[in-house]
Amino acid sequence: MQFSEITGLEELKKQLISAHKRGKVAHAQLFAGRPGTAVLPMALGYASYLMCENKTDEDSCGTCPNCVRIKRLVHPDIHLHFPKISAAENKYEKVLAEALPRFREFVAESPFGDLEAWTRKYGQENKNILISREDSRQMLKNVSMRSVEGGFKILLIWVPELMNPSSANAILKILEEPPEKTLYLLVSYNYDNLLATITSRTQLVNVPPNTFEEVQKYLEEKGIEKTKAEQASKLSEGKIGLALHIAEAGESHEYEDFQKWMLECWNKNLTGLVHRSEEFSKSGKAAQKTTLNFAIALIRNAVVHASGQKPPVQSESEGAFIGKFADKLGLEKLEKVYALANEALIHLERNSNPRITHLNLSLDITRILNG
Repeated sequence: MQFSEITGLEELKKQLISAHKRGKVAHAQLFAGRPGTAVLPMALGYASYLMCENKTDEDSCGTCPNCVRIKRLVHPDIHLHFPKISAAENKYEKVLAEALPRFREFVAESPFGDLEAWTRKYGQENKNILISREDSRQMLKNVSMRSVEGGFKILLIWVPELMNPSSANAILKILEEPPEKTLYLLVSYNYDNLLATITSRTQLVNVPPNTFEEVQKYLEEKGIEKTKAEQASKLSEGKIGLALHIAEAGESHEYEDFQKWMLECWNKNLTGLVHRSEEFSKSGKAAQKTTLNFAIALIRNAVVHASGQKPPVQSESEGAFIGKFADKLGLEKLEKVYALANEALIHLERNSNPRITHLNLSLDITRILNG
């Protein structure tokens, strides 16, 4: 992947290129950002730039053998480590051989995909996946090998927060004392869950969300109709992955569902709220997060309206609802609801019980709306 394939984030690209030109490439770098942002694409773009045989001042060439192999994730000096089902030592090679081709397909198809998207692609939605002790042994083996091409050797660790404690502890020494020209690129969506001893040994590369305009441009380049692209981008909080889902699935169902949810809270319909939480828990993790992300976006629009500004809504019906919702609650209550919804999303990302999380959020909103 080239930097030119990543929409926006020009300052970050310049920083990464500048570090290489100045000979200041940190041996262990932690690319961190929210799910749906360009964390993985940026790490891959950086790897391509470092390994490119004909790089320019702005990007990798995209056509040399190294660039072509990195794009397909088959370069012999780039070692991929990612969550998968655990296996005993004598079965690890089989598990890796089955998972690696699927992971390559996943990255090619969904570079903005999160862990839930990977588990669906992997076909292991109902199993715990992790970076196991056997994975850490594989990392140690890869580190000890000589570079095939004679240049950088890169270990790309996707979602390192899913390293189990023994695996995380096993790589601490190699993070601290790496062989020459060995780089570690960790790609994290929740780096607060990493061991402090790991984060202290890495250089943080914060990958921010894109602007609304950048997200819209990306969607339109993917062939999504302008109005739908504009609407999805304004609800995405700069997360291209979420914008793609909204644009492709359509927002009408989520929007209507949000209105019904808020009315149940308003009317203290506890039976309806319990049933809603049960249905919420039965949907997949990706659907649960999308539902909350969409709700957060609409609540944020109401906060903007209550602040006396014009929210980024498109349809007349949505604008009317957001206006009434904002006027009825007022800024103080809306800000409380917004904070609670964001907190619930964080709990979900940390694998809380979805039924309890959703029901607690609904009851808290009910108390605020009727307070």
